[in-house]
Amino acid sequence: MLLYGTPLSGGVSGRTAVVIQSARPTEVAPIVALAYGLTEREWQLTWLCMQGRPTRAMAQALDVTTYTVQDHLKSIFAKT
Repeated sequence: MLLYGTPLSGGVSGRTAVVIQSARPTEVAPIVALAYGLTEREWQLTWLCMQGRPTRAMAQALDVTTYTVQDHLKSIFAKT
């Protein structure tokens, strides 16, 4: 969930408007990555995973081998 608040203009002083809305995965994912202590590379790989890319495409995008992608995935799973 995302929570926004802003002071209302006009009328009674001290009133605040509050908006609550569902968060999209793209808004939540960076916070989750920080909470679990993912490295920058693990976060990049997580983002590619969220896009549904296969291992080979992730390896090409990051310019690493598929074995390296699998090692990063193991690390991500262990942390999360």
